[in-house]
Parts: sequence; structure tokens; C-alpha cells
Amino acid sequence: MKIYLYHIIILFFIYLSPLFGNYAFKKKVKEVCKSYRIPIESSQLELGNSEIVITMESGRNNFEMYMLVGFASAGQAIAHQKEMNLSNAYAPLMVSLNVAVPASRNEFNTFSASCSAEMAMSLADGRMDSTEFMQEIMKNIKIQ
Repeated sequence: MKIYLYHIIILFFIYLSPLFGNYAFKKKVKEVCKSYRIPIESSQLELGNSEIVITMESGRNNFEMYMLVGFASAGQAIAHQKEMNLSNAYAPLMVSLNVAVPASRNEFNTFSASCSAEMAMSLADGRMDSTEFMQEIMKNIKIQ
């Protein structure tokens, strides 16, 4: 009976270990966004196998700031996961961001952009300045 219980406990921790990495990742993204007074919930973060998708809603005139903060927060979270060097670390290869911008009453335009995790980390740690980053992002931005 003890051996059976022991196996169940081990399987439980093996199953949950990726969730702890995901929790730390989401917490870091939310923490960085909060420091820029951008509210974000865990439900706005979609963690895929190789890509994170962040969905945000900005004001009319500040969607660029939301894009920069969104990409930088993901970059910081990825760098933090890599620094921890844990087996269950979540480190996506791509970062995608969807920012809904009010167009008129109850209507939104959604700006979608993606970059590599390395590019997001470069923005986060200052190797790439915000102007250069936005110029690169604007080349591939989609408006819906």
C-alpha cells in the first residue's frame, strides 16, 4: 500500500511541475505590466508549446506603450525562466501580442504583432531600444 501511495505522489508532482513553471512565468509578466500600470490577468496569457500569446486592451492613443510593455514583460519573464535553469522552465520561442484599440463606441481595431523570444529579451534588457524595436515590429503588424 505504501509503495502504491508513493507512486501516486510522484506522478502527482511530475504532472504538476510544468504548472509551477507556467505560474512563475505568468506572475512575472503580470508583475512587470503592473509596474507600468497596465492591468493584466492570467486569462489574457495563452501559453503554447513554443509561443506565448498576450491579449491586451489599450486606450485610443497609447497602443504603442502597451505593445512595448507587453513584449518587454514577456522578454523579462523568459529571461527569468532561463536564469532559474529549472527543468520545468517555460521558455517559448515566439511572443505574440494582440492589442485591442478602441475605434469608436463598442468597436475595436486589433493590432497583432510577433517577435522572437530573443528579440523580446533584447528589448527587456536594453540591448535594443524601444524605437528600433517598434520599427521592426511595425514591419509585420497586422490590423484587424
